[in-house]
Amino acid sequence: MHDRLDDTAASAEPLIAGTLALMMFYADKPSVAAMQKIGRNLQTLQQHPGIGAELSVVCRRLATYWLTLGCEVQAVDAHTACRFAAASAALQ
Repeated sequence: MHDRLDDTAASAEPLIAGTLALMMFYADKPSVAAMQKIGRNLQTLQQHPGIGAELSVVCRRLATYWLTLGCEVQAVDAHTACRFAAASAALQ
């Protein structure tokens, strides 16, 4: 028998799986778009009602990392990534 909390936690699993797959993609082919999507997914997970407080803190910290990682990429993409990171931080 499943209770409501189990269903809520299970609903986070596709987002977790997708985020892990994106991380693997990024490791093979780094891109600003993948980096930003990973950061946004982690922000969404941070606020998900199905995860605990500890995982929420980890997701928040990782989201900040991924959303600011673009500040260290090639100069052509860095401006876009840093601007996105600043906008994302303002929303938190």
